[in-house]
Amino acid sequence: MLLNSCSRLSILTLLVVPFLSQASNSASKEKSAKPPLTLEVKKTVTDSATFLQSQLNTHMQNSAQWLDQLLISEGSEKTRATAKGYVSLGFAPRARDLSDFDNQFKVSLDLPNLENKLSVIIDNDEAEEDRLPFQSSSGQDLDNHVNAALNWYMLQKQRLNIEHRIGVSRSNLYAQSRLKYQQKIDKWRFTVSPSIEYYLEDGWGARVNTRLDRQIESDQTLNFAFNTRYVESEPTNRVSLGIFHSHTYNNDQAGVTGVWLKDSFSGERSYYASYRWRTRFFEHWLFFEAEPFVEFRERYDFDDEPGIALRLIAYYGV
Repeated sequence: MLLNSCSRLSILTLLVVPFLSQASNSASKEKSAKPPLTLEVKKTVTDSATFLQSQLNTHMQNSAQWLDQLLISEGSEKTRATAKGYVSLGFAPRARDLSDFDNQFKVSLDLPNLENKLSVIIDNDEAEEDRLPFQSSSGQDLDNHVNAALNWYMLQKQRLNIEHRIGVSRSNLYAQSRLKYQQKIDKWRFTVSPSIEYYLEDGWGARVNTRLDRQIESDQTLNFAFNTRYVESEPTNRVSLGIFHSHTYNNDQAGVTGVWLKDSFSGERSYYASYRWRTRFFEHWLFFEAEPFVEFRERYDFDDEPGIALRLIAYYGV
């Protein structure tokens, strides 16, 4: 396939942005003084964000503790339950859709009164398990459904984990059993995670997620990943394959460059390349992301679709 000039420009952007961000990062270190206006804006934003984050954190911790108390007899005194999660507000315009919003949230309630083997997970990201380890949510078919699941961690060892889950995803009841095994040799780490699923509407399913990580430097990692999934109601498997390079520039900034493909063997193949830059935004729990990308989808004869995703991500909990 011959790329047109717009495609070449998109790919050139992906190659140049990482170097520009590093140069910008180096230059920022040389600036010791900030304008007074910047300090005032920072204080206003920080105070408002800190208040909202503390209120959210308090409410979620109280909810976790209330739910955990339902599982034990009155008067029991054990470790306090905790809640953690994130809220992501994103805007991801692309050539064919200039009004694409990417808003996500996730809540995880850890309930210690069953020996830390039980947790409740609530989110709106049905495609999370299908994504590769360093793959962003841009380009995914997102929806506004709220998913909820109860996780039971049957076995938690250094190399082997086994967990079972029941829940609701896209208004579809399901059950899942998953095994995760990892092995580290020198600077290589291999992880494989097979699972068996049953969906009330879609029938039986199975998936296998694999990843291979190579530590290049203390601040750089190369990742190879492969996921495949089969569902009884679908005629073919879904496959994802990708290569990613992650680089931690300093304590506040990091970047991930990646290329990957998705294929369901039913006219839905797509190729995707992006550079995702993340930096702390005033507070240690608040981050800003910018991700220029380009995608080539079979449904559009693999014409290039350049775009950029901008996200503000707030974490809470302990």
